[in-house]
Amino acid sequence: MVFSMRVFISVDMEGIGGVIKGSQVFSEGKDYHRFRKWMTEEIKAAIEGIKSVTDAEITVADSHGSMSNILIEELPGDVEVITGFPRPVCMVHGIWDNYDAAFFIGYHAKKGQRGGVLAHTVAGTFSSIIIINGAEVSEFYLNALVAGHYDVPVALISGDLEICKEAKRIIPNIEVVITKRGITRFSARTRTLESIKEKMKTKAKAAIQKVKKNIIEPIKLDTEKVELVLRFFDPDVPDVLEYIKDFERVDSVTVKYVGENIVEVYKMIELAMILSAGINTIIERF
Repeated sequence: MVFSMRVFISVDMEGIGGVIKGSQVFSEGKDYHRFRKWMTEEIKAAIEGIKSVTDAEITVADSHGSMSNILIEELPGDVEVITGFPRPVCMVHGIWDNYDAAFFIGYHAKKGQRGGVLAHTVAGTFSSIIIINGAEVSEFYLNALVAGHYDVPVALISGDLEICKEAKRIIPNIEVVITKRGITRFSARTRTLESIKEKMKTKAKAAIQKVKKNIIEPIKLDTEKVELVLRFFDPDVPDVLEYIKDFERVDSVTVKYVGENIVEVYKMIELAMILSAGINTIIERF
């Protein structure tokens, strides 16, 4: 079968409707299985909306935690799923494979954002902030830059109010599905699953129509080199990153790396994240 479009869907979990605490997003949590079902339902609604306007080939990248959360058996038979970790350019692995549009579902605000539900950037144990070319970034912006590097526009985002507001500032024509409005980092006014699913279908349809009309452009950095600054809670990971010659120690908890492009920088972030997890595991065993 020849498809008229190819759509890439990256799915995180903290921005899914109803989610406000760790036990809902960690696999050992008592509420986890309930909300991986909710996560799957939101994906299905987006797929339904896409297919209502085009015969798209759809790839879904499970992009939360261990990246093995989606109930794959409940998705349509013609959808392909990218699952498991580690994998290169983890949350948008495969985005380089000639896609026409990207959707980001279940996304959340960056570390420190007031009103951002379960707000963090990359991993809670990893770093305070991630800075690209002098600007603090969210996972949304980081992944959107990678998509843009491969000329793929991000046409839809769903998540809490704060990340949807950021997305609209960066990509004015993006379609947004606000799943909840944060009260604090661990409380929110949430929409119901049925309400989110209906909105998701409508917004997914509108997003595809905008892509067809070239209303949404990929976002790109306008610099030859990409500067990455990672600021950690403690000096443990910088102590190890110093072993890698291309990392420069800025201060006790901060390192800098300059890459050729955003994909190279993304891989360094992923490397630092894996190192952080490993170091934390070692320390906990002492």
